[in-house]
Amino acid sequence: MSYHTKTLRPLLTAADEQRLGRILEAGRAAEARRDVGQPRSGDDAAIWAGQRARTEFLESNVRLAINVASKMPAPSHIDRQDMIQDGMLGLERAVDKFDWRRGYKFSTYATWWIRQRVQRGMENTTSTIRIPAHRASELQGALRAVDGDFERLTPEYAELAARSGVTSLDKPSGREGDGTIGDTVVALHDNPEVDVLAEEERSAIRMLLDELDPVSRVAVERRFGIGTGEPMTYAEIGRQLGIGTEVARRRVLRALDAMKRPASQFAA
Repeated sequence: MSYHTKTLRPLLTAADEQRLGRILEAGRAAEARRDVGQPRSGDDAAIWAGQRARTEFLESNVRLAINVASKMPAPSHIDRQDMIQDGMLGLERAVDKFDWRRGYKFSTYATWWIRQRVQRGMENTTSTIRIPAHRASELQGALRAVDGDFERLTPEYAELAARSGVTSLDKPSGREGDGTIGDTVVALHDNPEVDVLAEEERSAIRMLLDELDPVSRVAVERRFGIGTGEPMTYAEIGRQLGIGTEVARRRVLRALDAMKRPASQFAA
């Protein structure tokens, strides 16, 4: 499917997404009744409205698909237009799977599906022999476990890497800036909602941290290991920031208290 730039619609608001989601749902229900020979009055109109809502959803998010696909690393021999086309297919899948009741942003949800579809397309193109997605995921994990050293792979994974055309996690995959082979052998999941909700939580935390003054923000990040994965004691935080242990503790507690108030908007 292709879209001319003149057909692109304005970005949807959260209210728009819920409204269109309801119309799509009603249209699918009407189609299901028609398929089993139990149509109701008004189903034709509901189906037509659902089709229109789907088109609006797609046309309003074409920019998202293009942006996500264009920024993904890829080997030099892969055509960016092919990646964008795969991204459009991922967008269509996202529209068909989107559940407006869950409350997360469509763009976050769609991004997962767009990336997955583009990644699958690259796997099909770059692999000498096509390997299943779960095996590609296992291979990626095995390569990361040995820091990308092909020679340290077990015989099983070494054979799988050779068959799929992978020789190293960090071997450049194309022209400068296109990333590495490790970027194209991507772990694919069957439950995008888990990733989407996790990203929503991370986004909410970033927004809350942005409200803090620089010292308090660093104190909170160090205390909980945000960005480093290694939580620090108040004494360590104090030494890093040039303040006393008790002052560091009070900084963190006051910052957490300040974050609780705006955090209520994310608690639904």
